[in-house]
Amino acid sequence: MKKIKMRVAALLSMAVFLFTSMSFSKGEGKIVGLDENVSSYVIGNEETGDIYCEKNSDQPRAIASLTKLMTFYLVRDAIEEGKIKLDTSVKADKRTEELTSWEYSALGLKEGESYSVEELLQGLIAVSGNDCAYLLAKTVAGSEEAFAKKMNEKAKELGLKSQKYYNASGIDTKDDKENQSSAKDLFNLARELIKKYPDILKYSSMDEVNIPGKGIKKSSTIPLKDEIKGVDGLKTGTTEKAGYCLISSVDMKELDGNDEFRCLGVVLGADQKDTRDSAMKDLIYYVSRFYSCEKVLDKNRSVESIEEASAKQGYVEVYPAEDLTIISKDNINVATKINLNKNIKAPIKKGEILGSVDVNYGGKDYKVDLVAKDDIEEASFLGKITRSVKNNVNFLLDLLIAR
Repeated sequence: MKKIKMRVAALLSMAVFLFTSMSFSKGEGKIVGLDENVSSYVIGNEETGDIYCEKNSDQPRAIASLTKLMTFYLVRDAIEEGKIKLDTSVKADKRTEELTSWEYSALGLKEGESYSVEELLQGLIAVSGNDCAYLLAKTVAGSEEAFAKKMNEKAKELGLKSQKYYNASGIDTKDDKENQSSAKDLFNLARELIKKYPDILKYSSMDEVNIPGKGIKKSSTIPLKDEIKGVDGLKTGTTEKAGYCLISSVDMKELDGNDEFRCLGVVLGADQKDTRDSAMKDLIYYVSRFYSCEKVLDKNRSVESIEEASAKQGYVEVYPAEDLTIISKDNINVATKINLNKNIKAPIKKGEILGSVDVNYGGKDYKVDLVAKDDIEEASFLGKITRSVKNNVNFLLDLLIAR
């Protein structure tokens, strides 16, 4: 019954969104009807980085626990480099338990108890445990201060110019400083993270973290997974300065069945949790409603058939060398232009380049070679003569009919 109610609520939300979505501002990429109690947002394609909708996306803001995406990145780097393992055992210290008692989220680690890196990663992402962030940072770099330095180095390496880190969790520092980033840089960080370490989706899609031997059982803090089909992550963040923040990852094919692409959305500075979730829903449904996969070129479908007397069959068919799929917006056309080589003559080998096709969409240009799908044999001398005579006769008949 609970799941049915959630589905109904999601459908009602989508209906309201589609009703109000008549007024999208053109050219700015902003949704006019989106709640104004959100400081910035962005949503785009996870694979290509194309942005579909944004507001104040380059403006740096406090990011609270969205910080933990960078923490996860560096921990996974350390595992990849062989410095630690998922089964590495880590003992919680006094500071860990202090973080557990704070007002912010924690897994509930106890001083003196040992936990595996795998358990800490689960708590870091699914439960947003500040205690897990601190203990992982200390394990990788020796101290949280040294880890924060690594975080800033990684941000610089990835070209995330707006990002600044003071700790591994995102809580306020003693001198009231807080980690910061723009929505756009968080979008790009999440893209790189999922590309390099897709197992983060395993952690973000968990419903709870359960460690029976240590008395830990906590529900995930990540919203929308049960409300919108296809949502499988990614991270929440909340402090007084940052407001309510959310990064969501979505498999759009799961949502509407046709669109084979993934999206990432970022919402920063919402005034309350419901506003944050509502804004993210609107962004996801906006993409679902107005964007779709268009297979512009199919390597198994001919784009041109050329009459050619030198070919045994009398014609040459050309095919794209590769598929080309574009995520296109309603009412924006994809332009194509075919360019064939001069003097195409048989025999022709399979895969031989016979020209190219230029594709333009949304200011982006794509170029794909055109090739022969199979070997094309040369016509016999008699065949060429017969075809030439036939073509000339047809030409003369056309002239007479035209007169």
